[in-house]
Amino acid sequence: MNYMRLNQSAKALEDFQKAAKIYDSLGNKPKLADIYNNIGAMYVPLSNHKQDAFQYFNKAMVIHEAMGNKAQQGFMLVNIGYIYETLDSFATELKYLKKALPLYEQFHSDNKDEMSSIYAALGTTYTHIEPADLSDAGFRGNQYDTAMFYLQKALALSRETGDEYGEAVNMKSIGVVYLKQKNYVPALNYLNQARKLSQSVGSLGAETDITYFLSEAYKDVRSFDSAYMYYVRYARLNDSMNNEGNEQVLFQKEIQYNFDKKEDSLHFQNALLSKNNSLSKLQLRQQWLYSIGVLLLLLSIGGFIFYRNRNRHAKLVLQLEKERAEQKQRESEFERKVSDAALHSLRSQMNPHFIFNCLNSIKLYAVENNQDAATAYLGKFSRLMRLVLENSKSDRITLQQEVETLQLYMEMEAMRFKEKLQYKIDIGDNVDMDYIEIPPMLIQPYIENAIWHGLMPKEEGGTILVTFICRENSLQITVTDNGVGRARAAELKSKSAAAHKSFGMSITHERIELINQMYQTSMSVVLNDLLDEQGNAAGTEVVLDIPID
Repeated sequence: MNYMRLNQSAKALEDFQKAAKIYDSLGNKPKLADIYNNIGAMYVPLSNHKQDAFQYFNKAMVIHEAMGNKAQQGFMLVNIGYIYETLDSFATELKYLKKALPLYEQFHSDNKDEMSSIYAALGTTYTHIEPADLSDAGFRGNQYDTAMFYLQKALALSRETGDEYGEAVNMKSIGVVYLKQKNYVPALNYLNQARKLSQSVGSLGAETDITYFLSEAYKDVRSFDSAYMYYVRYARLNDSMNNEGNEQVLFQKEIQYNFDKKEDSLHFQNALLSKNNSLSKLQLRQQWLYSIGVLLLLLSIGGFIFYRNRNRHAKLVLQLEKERAEQKQRESEFERKVSDAALHSLRSQMNPHFIFNCLNSIKLYAVENNQDAATAYLGKFSRLMRLVLENSKSDRITLQQEVETLQLYMEMEAMRFKEKLQYKIDIGDNVDMDYIEIPPMLIQPYIENAIWHGLMPKEEGGTILVTFICRENSLQITVTDNGVGRARAAELKSKSAAAHKSFGMSITHERIELINQMYQTSMSVVLNDLLDEQGNAAGTEVVLDIPID
């Protein structure tokens, strides 16, 4: 099948060459330029024939320049630029597109489809070009702002004309610009809309590209489940493109070419008959009918053979791919269920422990008959319980939600210990509270441990400082207390310290290990003993390092 396709393509090129000679002999310059353009277009996809494509596009350009046809010159400049795009030479492509733009605006401003296409080409070129190449060309603006300017114009025109395919491609390109700027919310919004639109118009190629960029976007925001899901979809779509799409597109193009060739052949013969006056109208009509009959027969036979073979091949490929995907999915689901079960088990252990401590505090106020304090404490407890229950449903919550939970917890503990507990939460200027996400209830056990084992043994109490700082690609959280220190806490046998077992600390360490295994991260925690100038214990410092993008 592939050899037949190659032979047909070679035959098409041969016939185009013959057509060029005929049009040249007839002096039909517009048709000759069109043939040169078609030959160049056939050479563009062939990696070893880029120079041939450039040569034929240039021949067409020379004819249009001689005829003063500036409208067609704009088209040829875009075609030549596309050659350089296939070579990833975006700087050279940009030069041709910038030359073509004023010609398009002068001669094609009423053709919204053509204007949309050149705006889209400019936008994608500005997206992918290297900043150094732009600087060498004298460009001093923001390349992504410029790309967005052209892509938004292309999108508006494609919507005006009802070109849903163009709309999907332009939305994908805008999403990619936002992705390169690490502006993930609009990037995901545009990419998701583009994917739905590409599916509705049935564009396998556009859907494949969009699905790949969705996988990259979700990976960048550390939503690994979604990233994996879209990557699997991308792999399947890409296989479908390789196994089915190329043959189908090639077959359709060659059917169209055969039809055009037959039609052009009749035009050539008619022109030669008019020139030489050697054939009668009856002969021409008979040849026309014969050609149409042969073409219809070839199309029928070729279509039947192609669709029969394609369906057989497609069923086999889909069955094999389905079996492989199902096996991988079963393995992946099993591993994830094991890890999720362990993680949820640890989380369920932590929440009852935390609730138990809060209830003890409420009981203490009730015993002391302090109704106002009990009411205030109960109100904070209710609010805290709601936050804890909501947060425990998610694998990750925003830093704002975690800090709100910690604030409530320390307020309640400060009420219970009265003047013995002071606390402060310090958040760095470079910390985005609404964007950064961390696992819930990750910091509270370290604060609880500092209160029970660091500050409780001291009669005068002490202070807890919680700081949040972004350092390169990680969030550093530090919990510092000026308590008795770890060594002294281990020696003390006070009733409260002996009765309180630090389940939270051990559970949190296990959670960190599981999270690192599940998401291939490098979250870490370090405990440091603080000393005063005389070398005596002056408290404990816990440093938690969470990788972020």
